Amino acid sequence: MEHLSPSSSKNNNNDVDNKSSILIEIKQLKSRYYESELEREGLNSLTESLKSKIRALQQQIFAQESTIKSAQDLKSQKEILLEQIERYKQKITDSESYLNTIKKEIVSLKENNNGYIRKYNELQQQNVQTQQKNNLLEVDKQQLSKKLKEIEEDNNLLNKELKQCNEQFNLIEKNRQEIKDSFEKLDLDHRRLQCKNSEFELEIEALQNNGVHPAYCNVCNKYIVGIRYKCGHCDNYDICSNCETSNHNRDHVFIKIKSPIGNDRFARTALLPEFKLIEQNEQDIDHKTVCNVCHKNIKGVRYKCGHCLKFEMCVICEAYPFNLHDPTHVFIKIKRPVQIDSNEALLPLEFRPIITKAAGV
Repeated sequence: MEHLSPSSSKNNNNDVDNKSSILIEIKQLKSRYYESELEREGLNSLTESLKSKIRALQQQIFAQESTIKSAQDLKSQKEILLEQIERYKQKITDSESYLNTIKKEIVSLKENNNGYIRKYNELQQQNVQTQQKNNLLEVDKQQLSKKLKEIEEDNNLLNKELKQCNEQFNLIEKNRQEIKDSFEKLDLDHRRLQCKNSEFELEIEALQNNGVHPAYCNVCNKYIVGIRYKCGHCDNYDICSNCETSNHNRDHVFIKIKSPIGNDRFARTALLPEFKLIEQNEQDIDHKTVCNVCHKNIKGVRYKCGHCLKFEMCVICEAYPFNLHDPTHVFIKIKRPVQIDSNEALLPLEFRPIITKAAGV
């Protein structure tokens, strides 16, 4: 290694100090430069802001000039507007009077509108009703269309049958003359039968006047003279008093007819309903009812009036030779106890005997 002298070392130290001072100055100059740059930029920004403010002031000046001009225009417009306001005031007064008239018209229109609303509601109801009727008519229309189809089908069948009928009619026309001749013969026979019928009616009247009933006894096959017993449950069964003890349905009840019936259209008719039998000892029959003549319990045979609702007689009272009840009434002969559930007379009013002077005595 080389050894430095003391003088050289001092010089070196001085150089180092100079360099450091120079560096410090350089740094200071740089900082000043940066600060001057910043100041320059700030001045530039200030100048720009001032320029913008100047422009804004110029615009405000132009605006104020325009406002001054517009103010002058506004004065003239104000005068015009005042004139227009006066006109509008006059129009307002006119319009107020017009509004009053309109209000009156509105009130009348409201009243009319209420009437129209009522009419509208009524029309709505009528419309609903007509709609319902239309629906019903539509249903009827569908049904009618179905029926028309059925009628057309029936018409086709009828046309076929009509053809057949025409064919048969032609055959009938051929036989019509023969039938006409036969009708003429039948007419002659009918006239003869009418003559015979009138003669037969005269004979029946003569027999009835003599106490002969227009009925045959179903046992002895003879005209019934005197008392006639008609079965109330059979359509056409009569017996005379001599054959009254003959065997017949013991559950049936007979009607005792003393005089001939005037209207004998019931000859072939069962006149009595079915009675409910009450089981009792046949040796001691008690009908549990009272005779309306002697007011005693009816035992044995019971006679019930067929034309009265409640009139009963016992055997003894019924056998009296004089009338104890209306002679035109007919009695029902009941041998066995029965239950009669009826709120009406058992025989029709027309089923009454002919009362001659001899019978009425």
